[in-house]
Amino acid sequence: MIGKKLAHYEITSQIGKGGMGEVYQAKDTKLGRDVAIKVLPEEFAFDPNRVTRFQREAKLLASLNHPNIAAIHGLEESDDTHFLVMELIPGDTLADRIKAGAIPVEESLKLALQITEALEAAHEKGVIHRDLKPANIKVTPEGKVKVLDFGLAKAFTGDETDVNLTDSPTLSEAATRQGVILGTAAYMSPEQARGKAVDKRADIWAFGVVLYEMLAGKALFAGEDITSTLARVLERKPDFSTLPDNLHYRVRLLLERCLKKEPKNRYSGISDARVDIQEVLADPEGANTWQVSGMESRTRQRSTTTWAALTVFLIAVSGVIGWYLKPSPPSEPKRVMRFTYELPDGQLFNRGEAGGFDIHLAVSPDGERFVYGTTEGLYLRSMDTLDATLIPGTDRFSGQPQFSPDGQWICYWSASEKRLKKVAVGGGAAAVLCDTGPVINGISWEPDNSILYSDIMNGGIKRISANSGTPEILIKEDLAGIAKKEGNGYPVFPGLLPDGKTLLFTRAWSTNPADWQMVAQSLESGDCKSLVEGAIAGRYLPTGHLLYELYESNALDVSDLVAVPFNPETLEVTGGQVLLFEGLSAGAVSQSGTLIYVSRPADTAGSAGQTASDADSLVWVDLEGHEDPIGAPPNIYKNPRISPDGMKVAIYFVSGSNQDIWVWDFARETMSRLTTSEANDLTPLWTPDGRKVAFCSMREAAAANGGIGGIFLKAADGTGEVEFLGSVKNRMIFPGTWSADGNSLVAAEYDLSGAGSLSSPHFEISMFSMEGDHERAPLIEGNFTQSFPRNSPDGKWIAYSSDKSGRHEVYVRPFPDVNKEWQVSNSGGSCPLWSPDGKKLYYIAGGDAVEAVMEVAVETEPVFNPGKPRLLFHGRYRGPGEQGGGGAPWDIHPDGKRFLMIKPPGVDTEATQDQKPEAPKPQPKINIVVNWFEELKELVPVE
Repeated sequence: MIGKKLAHYEITSQIGKGGMGEVYQAKDTKLGRDVAIKVLPEEFAFDPNRVTRFQREAKLLASLNHPNIAAIHGLEESDDTHFLVMELIPGDTLADRIKAGAIPVEESLKLALQITEALEAAHEKGVIHRDLKPANIKVTPEGKVKVLDFGLAKAFTGDETDVNLTDSPTLSEAATRQGVILGTAAYMSPEQARGKAVDKRADIWAFGVVLYEMLAGKALFAGEDITSTLARVLERKPDFSTLPDNLHYRVRLLLERCLKKEPKNRYSGISDARVDIQEVLADPEGANTWQVSGMESRTRQRSTTTWAALTVFLIAVSGVIGWYLKPSPPSEPKRVMRFTYELPDGQLFNRGEAGGFDIHLAVSPDGERFVYGTTEGLYLRSMDTLDATLIPGTDRFSGQPQFSPDGQWICYWSASEKRLKKVAVGGGAAAVLCDTGPVINGISWEPDNSILYSDIMNGGIKRISANSGTPEILIKEDLAGIAKKEGNGYPVFPGLLPDGKTLLFTRAWSTNPADWQMVAQSLESGDCKSLVEGAIAGRYLPTGHLLYELYESNALDVSDLVAVPFNPETLEVTGGQVLLFEGLSAGAVSQSGTLIYVSRPADTAGSAGQTASDADSLVWVDLEGHEDPIGAPPNIYKNPRISPDGMKVAIYFVSGSNQDIWVWDFARETMSRLTTSEANDLTPLWTPDGRKVAFCSMREAAAANGGIGGIFLKAADGTGEVEFLGSVKNRMIFPGTWSADGNSLVAAEYDLSGAGSLSSPHFEISMFSMEGDHERAPLIEGNFTQSFPRNSPDGKWIAYSSDKSGRHEVYVRPFPDVNKEWQVSNSGGSCPLWSPDGKKLYYIAGGDAVEAVMEVAVETEPVFNPGKPRLLFHGRYRGPGEQGGGGAPWDIHPDGKRFLMIKPPGVDTEATQDQKPEAPKPQPKINIVVNWFEELKELVPVE
């Protein structure tokens, strides 16, 4: 071929030869440049299908434009010879470099970084290399990496899947018919070696092999022949003992992750490896360091380093007290070690919208992955990677995750859909296991592949196959006995003892955990035994202990972790309880002895698991979107209502012991507590004269006739007794608005009986008389959610939101004769507010969180006539889905010029001139104690 011409290319020398053709250097006589020519084998020209397929793939490969990818200039044909015209790259191949011995660590990483960037660019275009190896990687004299032959294996052979394993595509027929070079076997992923379909994770495997060879200076899976080489790929674990002794631990973890035999256990994308390498190269201690003593959490960074170096397997909880257990206890004492993990910048735990309690965490049984709930959704992270990935389809209402016993699936509850779901850790769409009721407290995936969960208000503790099906009730709820503290009450936090026949769970009779009881009940005989009073979420540990939590009062805010010696065969507590940790917001322990917990800092003002950095602030927002803080301290605020004179705001939040109504005085800048009951008090509403505050409460009077939360009245100055207005069976009633004369209160009723669609609850709007027996009358009913009622200033109209169209929109009806209806919003809307003159309606757009505030001009005479909605301002404030309860997350001042809104932490907005820049707020942290069982056995001896 030397000296011959192919079209206008004059061949000058041979560069190499491989299974997919011979490579020559040639002169492009038209453009006057040197190029590389890959001449394809002769048999290629006689297969029209292969030619067509190659042409199609070559077009895609030619679209790759990246400085680390050797460019393809074109696919040409001359006298039945098919050839590729490619960029000519000077320099040696990486294979040539490795023949001279191991490449220094820092140089290896700099080369590897360029390889990852090439792979990342190709993968983004859907191109997989399939034949990555040192011989296909060139390094220019300037140290520039150029990856060759991108995607040619697929272009040349086509998609060959599910090949008979007795006719391996690598060894026999494929070696000649498809032209796959035999040397590829040493770099093939296990799935390639088995003849299975491959994806980009095959390139990730090959990259790991290449990086290993650069660092070790020798082949990783070299055998005497192809068969033995493939056998090593399929069966042998990588030998990392030949790597440099001072290799940075992150590089070791990177190699381990790339070289997982199972594709779904590798990095999900090569970008993860790229980030790891960048972190190592940026480490001020250098790429050759293996020490971890100084690798503590740096300011505003992820504190993952110390775990990784010591292979710490993080454990997580399903809610504040979901204790997930891993198999096999430690066989010998080990040194107790403590570390912390800091969430990435700007990331916050979700705040309980997903049921249970505020922090949702879980860990796989093998300790290689963990899940945690955030305000964005559930994140899945492997212990040996820097970045967590959002599980598609999850949101802030996804919580209480649990891994399957084999660690390949995650079960979680969607509070917004009211469904139990599962998703594969490798990705894919979530599968629905079953519909549930409105409240779930506790999920446990058992070794027999069944899932236990506590379906509050919809049956009790249930069991369902992890493959879906019809749930069976194991422990029935006893609504009738709750007020009397009889029966099962609300059975919550289920889990099986080691015999698999005895259920451990908590009986809850009220909102006060002091009244709760941890019990064990035989699933065969039904015999039930009380174990510990006031304890919740008990789990048996292989050390012979029961671990559980205690709360001081009825707010599940901060707990103490306690243990007692326990005999699971006799169901006897054999010693006194010992306090282990105080002030926990969440905690979990593995059966191998790793403890993880989240502490509530002393400066926290708010709900469970929230640090000061998580607390919201109250702000005025004018009609143009400009903010002005009101001066109230940060807290987890909910449902503000401004007094009729505009001088105060009633609001509720967790105040150390439970949820209470508080009043902020704008002029005096003081926060005063209005309610002090042990029950939770929610959603305040001022009476029209401002002398009293109506609110929803779960007091005993509401439960007397089966109600969950009734309506109560309290004098705004805090004097006098609380007045009970009424309750409805199986419903929470939230005060919403008043009639013009103040003689009727309009409320949103949250139906917890499942009377809506399937088992999903819904809201209806009703009206209570303020006279006599406070007679109740339904107002707006139906099998949809109708909520957030607001009467117009003249009392002739009622605005509300409904999801009758499939999404929430704002509607208006005449009041009290609600026989007509007009839709006001046109692209989704909720939580309407009237302007004080009744000529405008404002509403929230954006779903669960506020993303925009809309304005609609309205005419009421001679008939109601809404105008076209217009954007008032954009913003990020707490929305209805983030608040809980039935109250709106905002209110309008009587002057009509500003709104009172709840601003989440970490949201950048315009600062007033008087505001000083806030200091950076710390990220939430998780504490880890490895080999904690050694401490436990000393603190709580077992005979």
